[in-house]
Amino acid sequence: MFLYILIILTLLIFYKLFREFGKTKNIVINVNAEEMGKLVKTFQSIAPEKIKKAIETPKFQNKLNSDISKLKEKIPTFAPAAFLKKAEEMFDAIFDAFANSNHKILKSMLTESLYKSFSAQIQKREIGNLRQEISIKHKKTVIDKIQLLTNKAKLTILFDVSQMNVMLNSEGISFDNPQKLYRNVLHNWVFEKKFNSKEDWILSKTSSIERQ
Repeated sequence: MFLYILIILTLLIFYKLFREFGKTKNIVINVNAEEMGKLVKTFQSIAPEKIKKAIETPKFQNKLNSDISKLKEKIPTFAPAAFLKKAEEMFDAIFDAFANSNHKILKSMLTESLYKSFSAQIQKREIGNLRQEISIKHKKTVIDKIQLLTNKAKLTILFDVSQMNVMLNSEGISFDNPQKLYRNVLHNWVFEKKFNSKEDWILSKTSSIERQ
């Protein structure tokens, strides 16, 4: 669903190039860091509102309801409200485990490849003798997409949260967020579960954008 957002970003870049074309026949493609920063900020400010509008359209809701019905045929115990509550609990538990270097919990909730990524970040933090604090305030959690594959289901969940993240050195001093300010972040996480399996849902993919 991010395709149209990427298209908007691309059009903004081409707009700059065409504007330069009107000045000279010798075109030099040069989007500097400052200009690119402006484009990224535009993308970040547009994305959450576009997503919000998309998930509230009748067409989207009808498709989602249909997919939920198909998912229940594969996993009869699935209930949207209960799953979203559980997803938020997993979200908090994973962030807490990441901040506290709890590998046991991370291994139980993440796919092997995603765990390796989290573990590498933890190792990098520990090498630098740093400690991380993360605090989450949930605003809204919704199902964005349901995929039914041959042997498993994948659910993309959007977490709209207010998040405080700070990295502290051995003396308890922070250079990245000394005031411990909260920022608005939209997380896009993918959970998956195999059909006819007693294993619980696990997290397989993460991404996020910061809202202005």
